[in-house]
Amino acid sequence: MIVREVSTEADLELWTRVRNLVESDAPATVEELRRVQKQKPETRHWLVEQDGEVLGCAFAAVASVGDRAFVLPRVVPEARGRGAGSVLLAVALPYAQSLGCEIARSHVGGDDEHSLGFAERRGYAEVDREVELVRDLRVDEAHAVPPAGIELVEHSGELELLRPVVARGVEDMPVVGGLSAGFVDEVLDEFRVSPYVITALESGVVIGVAGVLTYGVGREDALEHAFTTVLPSHRGRGIAKALKQSCVRWGSEQGFTQLVTWTQNGNEAMQAVNGASDSGPARSRSRSKGSSPDPRGRNRVGDRGVPRDPGRGRSRAPDDAGGVGRRAGDGRPARRRRLARR
Repeated sequence: MIVREVSTEADLELWTRVRNLVESDAPATVEELRRVQKQKPETRHWLVEQDGEVLGCAFAAVASVGDRAFVLPRVVPEARGRGAGSVLLAVALPYAQSLGCEIARSHVGGDDEHSLGFAERRGYAEVDREVELVRDLRVDEAHAVPPAGIELVEHSGELELLRPVVARGVEDMPVVGGLSAGFVDEVLDEFRVSPYVITALESGVVIGVAGVLTYGVGREDALEHAFTTVLPSHRGRGIAKALKQSCVRWGSEQGFTQLVTWTQNGNEAMQAVNGASDSGPARSRSRSKGSSPDPRGRNRVGDRGVPRDPGRGRSRAPDDAGGVGRRAGDGRPARRRRLARR
């Protein structure tokens, strides 16, 4: 069994196919991986093979959170139990440590007990969970109605105009250890490729923003909320709901049939915003995330961070309700479990 680093375009395409076999519900594209590599040039991808058969893949990158890395090994179902995951971690974890990271973060599917057991036996612990809210779009979605004094305007100008609002939103995200300043640039990069960015203006000043991204391979009819935030001074007035409803309306007009929102623990109010817009109730699927704390109360050994999986390039963000939209324990099965270890 050998592990080799991805070095060619063909390798990257193969890596993407293997990853998508394991995470078919959240597929990545080669274009997304290239964008991540541009944002984080230290990112490394590996493939594990045996007798000419590709058994799995992995990547490692510095996280958006503190001194952490995100390390994600993936093994195709028919190859599990043959040591491929262990071999991948034996390469990826030392690389993460060489980047100066103290914590290694990862995630597994909420119902994937095999992978959870694999991770726990190797020192990982669950630290958080995520919920996927899936909204079916109708052809007659309502127009967004902002509160008095607020104007919704599609943004097509300089993205730097959004930086102050995005930066404050990132600052407010309930992520253990906080997010690096570079995460703001990652969000702006997502807006750069977003097909629709909507801003909330008061007297011509941006006080809120939201955007959507196409979901990915295999779900071409779906959109995903990229980032939604409203300045703290304007939260609780229904601005986030109006921004999200504008995204709902736009997606419906463009022929998309679903809009997906990932939320996390720590902001039940945001759940209410996501679940109570004019387009009707959202269906919920959940996933979870994890990490093991050190004596100082911080998660140790590398963390890609709550907001994004560098294997896809997606972000989550605070909103009108305050915080980043996370569901605490409500009894629903985890869609994804996030994990971390020293």
